[in-house]
Amino acid sequence: MSKEDETEYGIKSRASSTEPEDNSNAREPGSSSKKNSKVAKSRLTEDQRNFNHKDAENKRRTAIRERFTELSRMVPGALGQEKSEQAMLSKTADYLREMMEEQRKLEAIADSQGIQIDDAGRLKDEDYGGPNWRQLNMEQYEASKQMKEGPNNNDNND
Repeated sequence: MSKEDETEYGIKSRASSTEPEDNSNAREPGSSSKKNSKVAKSRLTEDQRNFNHKDAENKRRTAIRERFTELSRMVPGALGQEKSEQAMLSKTADYLREMMEEQRKLEAIADSQGIQIDDAGRLKDEDYGGPNWRQLNMEQYEASKQMKEGPNNNDNND
């Protein structure tokens, strides 16, 4: 397209434009530049929006599948089960639970032998397996259970 064609159709390429644009008549008085930028943008067709949505969803699913495959290689006994999200999450939770229990045992051994461990590396009492872990979770569970049952159903707790 020649420069004459560009100006005839009102099309101006950013890359080919070396002349300053005269935008003095581009806006009507009282209108904002934000409105003009919305009008200037081309709208996507329904097909384009559907394609973009499906493409984004496929990318998201692919990323999730890749993470499950990665987990299946890291978690003992999970190799080949990456297709089952429930199995993978269950095996991963079991493995993490075992690792946290092992860490607590190692911390106890270190404490008994007088070996110092940085507090940042230690599990907290509120973490899984700690003395406060069940209490905190049970309090939340009991509170939600009471909200569901209502205030008049406390007869069965004795």
